[in-house]
Amino acid sequence: MNKDFLQFYTATPKFTHAPGLEVMRALCARLGDPQAGLRCVHIAGTNGKGSCAAMTAAVLQAAGYRTGLYTSPDLTGPWERIKVDGVDIILEDLARLTDRVRAACAGLDEPSYFEKMTAAAFLYFAEKRCDYVVLETGLGGRLDATNVLETPAVSVIMPIGLDHTAVLGGTLEAVAGEKAGIIKSGCPVVCAPQPDEALAVIKARCQAVGAPLHLVDITKIRPDVFSLEGQRFSYGDMAGVDIALLGRHQTENACAAIETARLLGLSEGSIRAGLGSARWPCRFEYVPGAPPFILDGAHNPHGAASLAAGLGEYLPGQKCTMLMGVMADKDWRGILEIMEPLAARFVCVTPEDGPRSLPAAELAGAVRTAPARAADSLEQALAVCRGYTEPVCAFGSLYYIGHLRRLLLEG
Repeated sequence: MNKDFLQFYTATPKFTHAPGLEVMRALCARLGDPQAGLRCVHIAGTNGKGSCAAMTAAVLQAAGYRTGLYTSPDLTGPWERIKVDGVDIILEDLARLTDRVRAACAGLDEPSYFEKMTAAAFLYFAEKRCDYVVLETGLGGRLDATNVLETPAVSVIMPIGLDHTAVLGGTLEAVAGEKAGIIKSGCPVVCAPQPDEALAVIKARCQAVGAPLHLVDITKIRPDVFSLEGQRFSYGDMAGVDIALLGRHQTENACAAIETARLLGLSEGSIRAGLGSARWPCRFEYVPGAPPFILDGAHNPHGAASLAAGLGEYLPGQKCTMLMGVMADKDWRGILEIMEPLAARFVCVTPEDGPRSLPAAELAGAVRTAPARAADSLEQALAVCRGYTEPVCAFGSLYYIGHLRRLLLEG
């Protein structure tokens, strides 16, 4: 099918109007407010929200519910963002719904890429009569396009760190205030482990609007099996929980999904089955080979710290070839500071065409404690990495990690 219609989304800037929900509310109203009839789990946070969303959706599917899932960014194309029961929206359906969204945009201040895509997702989930929809916020929460929801079934706040500070604010309290904007009156809240400053803001918001707060208690997590094939852990009285997602931080993300599922009244059997079946590509994903690759979308210091901890646990004492590509508006120097001690060398790429990408040469020039070189293309970078014997840790922007994953899986 011709994909030209996708330019309706991809040609739209990230920001097209002043911050606020007025445009999104007007767009949804013209479409008949499809979000109003959806029963949603709404997830915000700096890191881990996509993993938690994927696991929560898998648990709902295991319980027999028709489940929508809306996430971002995508690895191969916008259609990946909209799923029902784990299956991407087909292009014909997206094209048809795009015609409706395009018509509804006429005369409005132009909605952003994310607003347009979110509107299409709401239409699709309503059309498919989803029993539940798991929605991941795009940026922040309070003014995020997904926050036109009035009464989510559960609001989930995943770990908060400093990211998108130009938009969300330069302190943990400010960022937490934006994320906590998805908390609604009387709606239960699941909160993953947080820095004290962020937790105080979340507790205050819950108290102000009368939202019951349920905290993930990491003292109840006990690791049982920990390998590159998967991991098993116990959470309180729930013993021997298997997940395929790697990294100890994923056990915490899984516990947020467990707490959410319990609030929704799901059985332990469904929780176990869903967590065991959940997959979330390019989040500490191990790809065997010579050399093996670990793919991770760590694009801020908070994510890099989790990645570094995982490397230390899964590859103790080993240094890696670091394949890195990031956006210039990220705290990439903070990421380098965390990752350099684990590096045998750096191979740097420009993640995509466009002004937001940090040029590979600039990134390589900033590396201080390991050899570094800039590659002219991802294909060249892959060839360079395969010339070494050390494991390759590819991280940074998901815009290039998804392309790299396809190259690796295609051989």
